[in-house]
Amino acid sequence: MASPSDRRKRIRVPVEQKIRHSKYQVLGTPVFEENSAIDLSSTGISFETAQEYKKGTLVLLEVEIDRQLLKLLVCIAWIKNSSVSPGKSHVGAELIAIDPEHKKQMQGHLAKLVQKFSAQNKVKRKKAAKKKTSKKKVANKKTSKKKVIKKKTAKKKSVSKKKKSSRQ
Repeated sequence: MASPSDRRKRIRVPVEQKIRHSKYQVLGTPVFEENSAIDLSSTGISFETAQEYKKGTLVLLEVEIDRQLLKLLVCIAWIKNSSVSPGKSHVGAELIAIDPEHKKQMQGHLAKLVQKFSAQNKVKRKKAAKKKTSKKKVANKKTSKKKVIKKKTAKKKSVSKKKKSSRQ
């Protein structure tokens, strides 16, 4: 089975941002819980929560972007136990509705995050490639040293055999 990251159609970027969320209510005042967003894309968001949500639950979500409070209606797409915070769940939600003006702001913010994230990953990949290359060089040096030692040992053995045969 493919992992969730393999099925994603949009780039998700990690975020460290406070959000507020509440089960969507047609009538009545929502009761918000504050938590941290984990990642964000143009079509969804994931966050941690102690609130028990079921797949398909509609949630009103508030997130502050560029000093403006954006209200989003999202639908819970998946839930799994948090590996970071005991007693909390890691929840993925799909964007259902957003004000068109807020959507422009969110997309602009997301574009900046994607650019920053891509630049950071590029640097990380370069460092990893450099580290891998240096490890190969060290491994090659060790291998070549072993070959030299083997050749010297083989040479000593052949010299030793020649001496033995000449003695006899």
